[in-house]
Amino acid sequence: MILNWKWIPHLLLILVVFISCQKEEVVDVTQKTELDRVVDSEFKRLLMPGLACLAVKDDSVVYLGLRGYANRDEKKAFTNQTRMLIASISKTVTMTAIMQLYEKGLVNLDTDINQYLPFQVRNPDYSEYPITVRMLLTHTSSISDAGYMPSIYYLFGYVDYPETLMSFEENYLTLAGSNYTKKNFSNSKPGEVYDYSNVGAALIACLVEHVTNTGFNDYCKQNIFEPLGMDKTAWFFSETPKNEIAIPYADNNITNPSKSFYSYPTYPDGHLITTIEDLSKFMRAFIMDGQYNDFQLLQPQTIDTIMHENISIAAGKQGLIFYEHKIGHFVVWGHDGGDPGVSTELYFDREKRVGYIMFNNRTEAYSTLIGNSLLLHANQY
Repeated sequence: MILNWKWIPHLLLILVVFISCQKEEVVDVTQKTELDRVVDSEFKRLLMPGLACLAVKDDSVVYLGLRGYANRDEKKAFTNQTRMLIASISKTVTMTAIMQLYEKGLVNLDTDINQYLPFQVRNPDYSEYPITVRMLLTHTSSISDAGYMPSIYYLFGYVDYPETLMSFEENYLTLAGSNYTKKNFSNSKPGEVYDYSNVGAALIACLVEHVTNTGFNDYCKQNIFEPLGMDKTAWFFSETPKNEIAIPYADNNITNPSKSFYSYPTYPDGHLITTIEDLSKFMRAFIMDGQYNDFQLLQPQTIDTIMHENISIAAGKQGLIFYEHKIGHFVVWGHDGGDPGVSTELYFDREKRVGYIMFNNRTEAYSTLIGNSLLLHANQY
């Protein structure tokens, strides 16, 4: 629920911003009107068809900004109930699922993943070295996306990918598999080198399926979406009304994209469809020590484990799927997402209990300026 705007005593927060790369201006983003101005400027500068952004303090949304269109041709406004593909932020849900099993003692982070799969996975160049769950969660497994070509595996249209996740992963990662090539593993020893892997992240969902004997989609509904009240969240187009989803303007043609919708076999790495309101419930659970809607998504100690540096990366510190970096004077954990016609951001400062989410339906249209402004605004409450 959006909080009523009211004065709360606070130190004046001053943000120095550059409006549309023009003259420097000083903006007090504690005021909603000035925050609106920052959002307006970035929305125009980045040529976003549509935009939804929000700021959270504790378990409440304290700002919601909506601009433009989910569908420009039909003049359909982008709202907090607009569903959207969120690309790689999806991985944070996949990580949450496996960490729930970790809490129950069903999965050990440092155990060979082959104990939790119906097929065997080994880097053929390092067949004596196991790949562990932690390696999948930190992108150090040596499973490579080099053989995972969008030109081959993207299916365009409002249809779900016909091959199951388990089938694809087995065919990609086993020597006898129909999708196997030497490029599917790097030449690095498992556990030693960071190499961001969508295929590896999606494999986590296969572990969840095999350990629980439940389809990953159903598992997420029963253990994440429904308990949190994420009623407009799904992994598949078949469960998403087409008239409620934002068009991804994939080739940055903002009037008539040639290939607007698409699916791919590794859906748990990037094909979650949700609203900014629904996703905020998920983020609020992490901010509030794992609890939201009278539901304990994860225990606080588990979140500590997730937000612990496993390896240093260019962006900052890599935890378990989540990574840490700085936005202004905030130390945030989270993830962003990028796919054709999709730019998304989800970051939160657990210590200050503030966070923000941004959705827009244009390729590579990110704004640290909006993110920092949202965090500053939320931090006054």
